[in-house]
Amino acid sequence: MKTVKLGQTTKILLKEGDKLFSQGDQGDSAYMIVYGHLDVLVDDKKRGSMKDGELFGELALLLNQKRSATIIAGSATELVSISKDSLNELVASGSVATKNLINEMCEELSKRSEFQKSPCSKKELDETLSNENQVITKLAQQIYYRLEKSTNHLD
Repeated sequence: MKTVKLGQTTKILLKEGDKLFSQGDQGDSAYMIVYGHLDVLVDDKKRGSMKDGELFGELALLLNQKRSATIIAGSATELVSISKDSLNELVASGSVATKNLINEMCEELSKRSEFQKSPCSKKELDETLSNENQVITKLAQQIYYRLEKSTNHLD
């Protein structure tokens, strides 16, 4: 793993097999995948994968929890690191309704149970996000997608 600092941006370069972080680690950053493929392991079992454009790691930051999964590069991967302060600033820039919805979705996603359910429909999400900036909209949509995609937090 190699870290490259470019002004305010930190890029993480991973080779196949590199571990970004382990389940149970304290979270200090969220990440956006620029390119590549990451495997998601929960309790040492592969539970899913992520690819270009996906955002992850935000749950540990927003909920002040430890990492819920181990992340390992399945191929050469480039990430952009998002600090906890930057993520908090981003979420704080949203409306009260958007902040509440993001927190509710994160709480539900962190349960990893068969009884997970989204606190809103896709239509309600879109209506809530209609006046938000593109970045907070992407964050909320990504969390919603992961919540709807699975009842065990990941693939």
